[in-house]
Amino acid sequence: MDDIDLAAERIDMLNAAAIQAVLGKVETVPSSGICRACNEPIEPDRLKANPYAKHCHDCADELEALAKMARRRGPG
Repeated sequence: MDDIDLAAERIDMLNAAAIQAVLGKVETVPSSGICRACNEPIEPDRLKANPYAKHCHDCADELEALAKMARRRGPG
């Protein structure tokens, strides 16, 4: 086996580990119906569209805006 084959094998192993890590984080428990951020009820239409929703519409929008700003700023 040459260096290219070893590197390709290592990449395959790292990709498989990354996929398993993401799959392990997938929510499998339906929402409680209460927003994790404000403790208010999550809108019924939102829960109908996504039974795994963890935040109400307003809190989800705010969290998305904060995440977008963090991505623009970059790391640390």
